[in-house]
Amino acid sequence: MEYTPFPENAPRKPLIEKFLALSEVLLVSGLFSSILALLPFSLLYAGAKRIVTDAKIFSAFLLLESAITFILLLIILRSRGETIRDLGLHARRWKSQLLTGLAVVPFLFAINWAVSWAFIRFLPQYCLEKNPLTEIIHTPQQLGLFIFSALIAGGIKEELQRAFILKRFSRHLGGAGLGLVLWSLAFGLGHYIQGPPAIVATAIFGLVFGSMYLLSGSLVAPIIAHSIFNTLELLLYWFVYGQYK
Repeated sequence: MEYTPFPENAPRKPLIEKFLALSEVLLVSGLFSSILALLPFSLLYAGAKRIVTDAKIFSAFLLLESAITFILLLIILRSRGETIRDLGLHARRWKSQLLTGLAVVPFLFAINWAVSWAFIRFLPQYCLEKNPLTEIIHTPQQLGLFIFSALIAGGIKEELQRAFILKRFSRHLGGAGLGLVLWSLAFGLGHYIQGPPAIVATAIFGLVFGSMYLLSGSLVAPIIAHSIFNTLELLLYWFVYGQYK
C-alpha cells in the first residue's frame, strides 16, 4: 500500500490548535529568521543593501538565516514531541527517491526555460537584463561559497520548511492542497529580487517539490532535485554566461 503522510479524514481540531499551527507556520516561514539574520549585517554595514552586492556577505546571510530557521524548527518539533524524521527526512525507499529526484531535474530546467521564453516573447518589459544575485559572483571561491549556501538554504532548509508547513496545513489549516498552493505562491514571491520570471518559475517549482513530498512522504527526492538544480544552474551561469570563460 502506498504511504500516505497526511490523512485527509483527520478529525477537526479546536480553534486553539489552528492558532498554534498558524503561529508555528509564521515562525518557520522565514519572516522572523530573515529579520533576525539581517540585524547584524545592518549594524555592521549601516544598512541591508550591502548584502545583495557582495557574494560573501550574501552567503553568510543565507547561512545565518538558515541556522535560525533550523533552530526554530527543532524547538517547535521538540515541543510537539515530533522529530525531523516525522517530516520525511528518513532513508525509507531512498534509492527510488534518489532516482526520482534525479529524473525531475531536467523537467525543472524545462520549466525554467519555458517561463523565461514566455516572458521574453510576451512580457519583455518584466524581464531583467541580468540576475542581480549571480552577477555578484566574480571568483571560483565565491562560486563555491554560493553553491554551498544554496545547498543549505535551498536544497535542505527550504524543503524542511515546505514539509513542516504542508504538514501543519494538512492537520490544522484547511488541508495539504491549500497549503501547497499558498506556500508555492509565497515561495515564488520570496525570489522577487530576481525578477517576475523567477517568481513564476520558483512558484511552479514549489508546486513540483511539494507534490513530490505529498505523494511519497519523503524529503529525499525534493532535496535531491532542488539541490542538483541549484548547483547546475550556478555552474551553467559560471561556465557559460559568467565571468569564467
